[in-house]
Amino acid sequence: MLPLVENPGAVFTPKARLLVVNEERRVVAGPLVVARRRAYHREWLLGFVGVTSRAAVESWRDHLVAVEEADAAD
Repeated sequence: MLPLVENPGAVFTPKARLLVVNEERRVVAGPLVVARRRAYHREWLLGFVGVTSRAAVESWRDHLVAVEEADAAD
């Protein structure tokens, strides 16, 4: 999947609040606060505040992340 923004690194900053959404843009989880991030090939690896295991987020695989509407203009 290709990024839908020009600079994902500017979106995935520490303390950014993100939502996990499905293809219909319905919120599946969140808001989540980015604790750490790392570029990995053409993707991003994200760590969230309070999420301590990969198993906790595995059901979100192949979903999208979005910023909350109030943050979209930033």
